[in-house]
Amino acid sequence: MISRAKTISLLVAIIISAISALPIAFASTGVLENAQDCYDAGYQDGRDSPFEGRANDICRQFTDDQGNPYYSGFVYGCMSITGNTMDDCESSTD
Repeated sequence: MISRAKTISLLVAIIISAISALPIAFASTGVLENAQDCYDAGYQDGRDSPFEGRANDICRQFTDDQGNPYYSGFVYGCMSITGNTMDDCESSTD
């Protein structure tokens, strides 16, 4: 018979394993499963939220010849606000 402590440890390990397999979700960005999700999240954040460093890090896996999709989306979203310059938008990613 398995002890209660071992049963709890096993359940915790199973739960942690299941959670780590789920896509990452952020309150401001949603689920980041592909380049389009990353770009869309970055664009929306660029319009109305601060740059999300963790989302940017996760989206690096989708970097291609267009660059990191979250970063690109953020800059374009920020630039869509009248009066923002490229320098303003890029500096807000630091």
